[in-house]
Amino acid sequence: MTPATGARPLEPKARPVNVALAAANRDSEGANSTAGPATPARHFRADIQALRAIAVLMVVIYHVRPERLPGGFVGVDVFFVISGFLITSHLIRDATRSGRVKLGAFWAARARRILPASLVAIVATVGLTAWLAPVTMFETLQRQALASIFYVQNWVLAGDAVDYSAADNTATAFQHFWSLSVEEQFYLIWPLLVLLAAWFVGRDAVRPGTPGYGPRVRRTLLVLFGVVVAASLAYSIYAVQDAQADAYFVTTTRIWELGAGGLLATVSIRRLSRAARYVLGYAGLAAIAGSALLLSSQTPFPGMAALPVILGTVAVILAGTPAEGESDVALAKYDPWTFASRLRISQWFGDRSYSLYLWHFPVIVIWTMVADRTVDYLDLIGMIVVSIGLAHFSYRYIEQPTRRAPLLTGPSRRTLLISGTSMLVVAAITFAYPWAMNRAQADGDWSALALRVVEMPVIGAETAHDGALPTFVTSTAEIAPSPLDAERDRNLAFEADTCVAEQTDEHTPNCTAGDPDAELSVVLVGDSHVRMYSTALAQLALDDGWFLRIYTHDACPFSPTPREIEVAGELTCTEPNAAVMHEILDNPPDLVITSWYQMSTFIDDGSPSVPGAAGFAQYWNTMEDAGIPVLVLRDSPRMQEDVPDCIAQWYETPDKCAVPRDEAFPGPPVLDEATQLAPRVSVADFTDAFCTDELCKPVIGNVIVYTDVHHLTDTFTMTMIPRLREAIDAALAER
Repeated sequence: MTPATGARPLEPKARPVNVALAAANRDSEGANSTAGPATPARHFRADIQALRAIAVLMVVIYHVRPERLPGGFVGVDVFFVISGFLITSHLIRDATRSGRVKLGAFWAARARRILPASLVAIVATVGLTAWLAPVTMFETLQRQALASIFYVQNWVLAGDAVDYSAADNTATAFQHFWSLSVEEQFYLIWPLLVLLAAWFVGRDAVRPGTPGYGPRVRRTLLVLFGVVVAASLAYSIYAVQDAQADAYFVTTTRIWELGAGGLLATVSIRRLSRAARYVLGYAGLAAIAGSALLLSSQTPFPGMAALPVILGTVAVILAGTPAEGESDVALAKYDPWTFASRLRISQWFGDRSYSLYLWHFPVIVIWTMVADRTVDYLDLIGMIVVSIGLAHFSYRYIEQPTRRAPLLTGPSRRTLLISGTSMLVVAAITFAYPWAMNRAQADGDWSALALRVVEMPVIGAETAHDGALPTFVTSTAEIAPSPLDAERDRNLAFEADTCVAEQTDEHTPNCTAGDPDAELSVVLVGDSHVRMYSTALAQLALDDGWFLRIYTHDACPFSPTPREIEVAGELTCTEPNAAVMHEILDNPPDLVITSWYQMSTFIDDGSPSVPGAAGFAQYWNTMEDAGIPVLVLRDSPRMQEDVPDCIAQWYETPDKCAVPRDEAFPGPPVLDEATQLAPRVSVADFTDAFCTDELCKPVIGNVIVYTDVHHLTDTFTMTMIPRLREAIDAALAER
């Protein structure tokens, strides 16, 4: 499932296409009065509403044309600051006026503001995806729908990011709820800090309404908020530098962004000169625009990279605070930003920013799913028009009516009860997914068909002949493994928990198969793309009576040259790779087999060859000099979408999921240049087992080739055993 024209696909490895917006509540979260960011009176801030409009449009542009605005995902960070500022302003008004925070009323207001529109969006998305999505996605869709309903989506996605086998999952129509989940968790925690500050001040017999009460509450909050913000920012920087896969999603790396707005709300700004406001405002807008233009999905984020957009948003909010006795109408005479922010179109999009956030991403995902082709500019225009139309409908007929509905504006307990019940009802609706899956399985028993294929004498790569790769060798469509099982059909010979290192692990484990006393010993070493062959090689070791040792480290090609992504996070695979090299040299095998993911990119090491080539050649030559032959497997082709999902849609015509051969090898020519620098190594090129002269196929000889976009199924690699044996024999015969 990929959108795109010249538009880039919605790739899960890119900056996650799941940025959420803070809800706009101009009634209960209006900003300040003329006295500054934390005065008791309320004052509608047209500039903040316009800032929302800019942020949501940044997000939409990023999702439909990420190459046009590569850092547009920072729109979510803008909304985090806005939300933290407005929410804290509201809480401080209550605390300084009454000395307490009405938690029930606050949470009821949040539920009334956010839940109706979001639950309707979830129900609509469940209904459409249960009808249109491939059944292979139903389990993930239900899990993410439930996570979105109960506002834990960010933690679910964080877990998937850490789980290497799930890291390449196709983006779902619910992923954008991650940031709304962060905000809801913030809404649970932040009022408690305000309540704690009011209680602490009240212990000193300073009562609400006395002259010193408000300032003391603010000073106390400044300390509390400062500690939280500093701790969260420090952890965010650490997690990003440590290349922690979940750093983008978890609340602990994000709460400082909302807290930055909260800190601003605690500071009472009595007067800023017009010149100071201009400098702050335009410097802040420049920081936001610069982040949107200069950052990209490859930028380690949030951490230090988020500071410019956060500080820029704080500056814009601060600059929009009118001085005493001055209105924003007066400012408009002198300030183009104030004038632009008051335009009707700016306010219109600002009002509908929350609904546009809710609807635009499901529209993009479902539109792409239905189109089933390369999305063109007319499709992009259609996505935007439909998203805006749904946003207006949601704002006009869901958001606004429910905010004033007598049933929801009564006692807080009743509002919370209705909200909780509604969430449970919508959660029950998500069981449409298993119902639809059971119905699909009843219509066609894929598991039984897969079993019939496995029992056939010749399947998969064994059916290739004279450049031809038959999709089926049977008269009917029968495929193994079942599309429902294909995702799990990989690396079954070795336990992932004990035999595979994650990218951030400091040690690469060693696992074995076959007879330790055998005359022939083989080492398999590299990343997940060499690990794809581990099951087949383990079987080959048992069949042919030799000994196999494997050293597999996800996302770590066996090279001394660091990957670009690792350098950005101050983490490299070089130390565990060096340790493995020492083990290989100390206990030399008769053959080393290696490979790596063709899309891996490496730092420029100063050599005249493609970055990475010299590093591989260095390791290969070191082993060859030690008398250890090296066999390099050319990487397999890369598909353009998740293969089991596509096969589930086109079970009888799976060639619709094929990729042109000239598009299936997008990485730099590292292997070709590395073998020129290390001419003694043997290379096994299995491309003809995957591709004809024109197409690289997802189903060959009744077998699904891929578990996702680029990892092979064990079922298919097992059919490659004769080719693997031939390549090993040839590499050994050359010595």
